[in-house]
Amino acid sequence: MLSSAGRLLLSWVSTLKFKIVAIAVVTGVASAAISTYVVLARTQQETQRMLLLHVAEERERSATLLASKVTLFQTTLSAVAAQVSPQMLDDPAALTQYLRSQASVRALFDNLFIAGSDGNMRTRVRRDTDQQDLIPIGDREYFQRTMQGGLPIISRPHTGRSTKAPVIIFTAPIRTKDGKTIGMIGGVLELRRSILLDNTSHDDSIDLSREMVMDVTGVVVAHPNPMRLLGRAEEEPGVAAAYQQWARDGRTIHNEGLAQIMDGYLVSMAGIPEADWMVIRVMPESVALQPLIAAQATAWRAAAAVGAAAALLAGLLGWSFTRRISVLRRRAEALRDDEEPAVQDWPHGNDEVGQLSRAFLKVVHERHLKQEETAGLLRQLQAVLDNAEVGIGFTRDGRFELVSEQFSRIFGWSKEMVRGQNTRMIYASDEAYAAMAERARPALMQFGAFDGELELMRRSGERFWAHLRGRAVVPGNPSQGTIWIVEDVTQAREQRERLAWVASHDSLTGLANRAEFESLLEQATARAAQHPFCALFIDLDRFKQVNDSAGHAAGDALLRDVSHEIVSQVRQTDTVARLGGDEFAVLLPHCPVAQAIAIAEKIRHAVERYELRWSGERLNVGASIGLVPVDGRFGKHAEVLQAADRACYAAKRSGRNRVSVHGQEPPANQSSPQAA
Repeated sequence: MLSSAGRLLLSWVSTLKFKIVAIAVVTGVASAAISTYVVLARTQQETQRMLLLHVAEERERSATLLASKVTLFQTTLSAVAAQVSPQMLDDPAALTQYLRSQASVRALFDNLFIAGSDGNMRTRVRRDTDQQDLIPIGDREYFQRTMQGGLPIISRPHTGRSTKAPVIIFTAPIRTKDGKTIGMIGGVLELRRSILLDNTSHDDSIDLSREMVMDVTGVVVAHPNPMRLLGRAEEEPGVAAAYQQWARDGRTIHNEGLAQIMDGYLVSMAGIPEADWMVIRVMPESVALQPLIAAQATAWRAAAAVGAAAALLAGLLGWSFTRRISVLRRRAEALRDDEEPAVQDWPHGNDEVGQLSRAFLKVVHERHLKQEETAGLLRQLQAVLDNAEVGIGFTRDGRFELVSEQFSRIFGWSKEMVRGQNTRMIYASDEAYAAMAERARPALMQFGAFDGELELMRRSGERFWAHLRGRAVVPGNPSQGTIWIVEDVTQAREQRERLAWVASHDSLTGLANRAEFESLLEQATARAAQHPFCALFIDLDRFKQVNDSAGHAAGDALLRDVSHEIVSQVRQTDTVARLGGDEFAVLLPHCPVAQAIAIAEKIRHAVERYELRWSGERLNVGASIGLVPVDGRFGKHAEVLQAADRACYAAKRSGRNRVSVHGQEPPANQSSPQAA
C-alpha cells in the first residue's frame, strides 16, 4: 500500500502539467545534446575528409618528388650511355677512364659499371675508387630486360652480389647509330644510404608515423628501419588491410594520392609509375584524430553546461504556463468516453479557459462531421482508382492513404498492407528514398508536379524502373497530400540503354566508336586550358597484309585481340576507341606527357608481342602511335585530330612501330628506308 505522500506524488507525476514541464526540461537537455552531437558528427566527418585529402596530397607531393629523382637518375645515366661507342666497349681502360671523368654521375650512384651484350662487365667504378671484381650479370633480370627492350629500366630491389646489401640498379642501353643495343651501363644505389630515398626514410617520433616505399610486388624499397628493407609490405603493422585492397584492385600504380582509415590506422598511398613504386605513410588513428578528440571533449563539456541552463529555464517556464490549463484536465478526460461531449460538462465563461473550451468543442464536432464526409469520398475515390489501368497512390505526410489495384499488383502488396505505411517501403534504401525526396520536394513546392524515372522495389525485393508522376493536391502545401501515378518502364528503359550502347560502341571490338570518342574529345578539348590531357592515336602496321593473306575473318579476330591488348595497358579512367579499320585512339585524362609516353610504349610493346595463329600461320602487326599533348592551344577537337594524323605519319615515316610526340616529329629528310 502506498502512503498518502506516495499517492500524491504519483498523482502529480501523472498530470499534464508535470509532463509538459518534464518535456520542457528534457527538450532543453536533448536539444543541447542533439545539437552538439549533430555539429560534432558533421565536424568529425568534414575534419576526417579534409585530413584524408591533406594526407593524400602530401603523398602525391612525396611521390612527385621521388619521381623527379628517378627521372634525374634515368636521364643522367642515359646521357652517359649515349657517349659510349662500340669501340670503347672493346677497351676496358678507356671505359674506366670515361667513368672516372664523370664526377657528377659518380656522386649520384654508389658504383657504376658497363657490361657488353654477352653479360660480362667491362669495367666497374665506385664513388672513390675503381672496382676490380668484375662479375657476370647475364642472368640478371635487369640486364635481360634492358638488352631485349632497349630501354632504360629500374631493377627490382635485391641483394647485391658483391656488396651483400639491399640495392636497386638503374640501367641505360648502349646503342649503335642504327639503334642496335650492344651493351648497357648500370648505376647501383645501396638502399640503406641512398640519396634517392632519403626523403622518405625517416622515423617521426612526434606523430608515431612511418613512411616507406614498396614496389609493385609488395617488396619494401625504403623503410625507417634498415632491417625491414626487402621485406614484405603487408607484414607491416597497419599496412596489411590497405595492401590487400590495393592488390585486389589490380596493383595499379598511379600518382593520384589515396588516404583512408583502416584497422585503426590512417594509411595514405601514392604511386610512382616511372619506377612501379608506391609511397606509403602509416599513422595510428588515435594520433591522427587527437586534435578532433580533444575538441569533442571540450564541446561536450560546454554542451552539458548549456543543457543544464536550458533545462532549468525550460522547467520554470513550463511550470508557469501549465498552471492555467489544470482546470481543463478533468473535462478533457471526458473525451475518451463520449463521441460528442455535452456542452455543460465543459467550463463556461468569457475568459481564456471558457474560450478554449468552446473552441475545443467546436473543433471536435467539426472533425467528426469531416471524418464522415471524408470516409464517403474515400470510398468513391477507391472505386475510381481500382478501375484505372496504371498504378495510383495517394500520400500525405509521407504515408500511403489510398492505392489502386494496379498499384498493388505492381508492388506485390495488398491495399490493406500498404495503407498507413511509410512511403519508404517502395524504395530499395534510405539513400534512394532521401534522393527522391530531394528531387521531388522542390518540384512539388514550386510547380505542383513531378515527373521522372527512378528505381523502386517490389515486396519480393526485386528492383525495377518506374515512370513516376506526382501532382500536389494544393501546390506549395504538401500537408494536403499528393497523387502519384506509377508505370513499370523496366523493359522500355533496358531497350533504350541497349540502343544507346549500340550507337556509341564498335560492334566488333566492344570499344567506344568514332562518334563517341570525338564527343568525349570535344568535351575534353573545351576544358583543356584548365585540365590538360593527352591523346594517343594508333595505326596498325602491316594489317592489310593480314587481310590479304589470311582473309577478313582473321583480320577481325586480330582486331578484337589487339583491342584487348590495348585496354589491358591503360588505366581504368582512360577511354579506348576504335576509329575505324585498323585505327584506334586512347583518351588519357589528367596524364602528364612522360606518363603518356610510358603508356604508349606499353601499348606498342603489347601489340608488337601479340601473335595470332590462324590456319597454320603466325600473324602479327606493329603499332605506329601518335601522341598529342592537349592544352589550351587547341581550340577544337578537329585540330587535335589533325595533330594526331601528323604525329602518326611521323611515326610511320620514321620506321613504323614507334611512338611519335606531336611537336617533336623529325624533319621530312630524316625518314628511314623502312618508312618508304
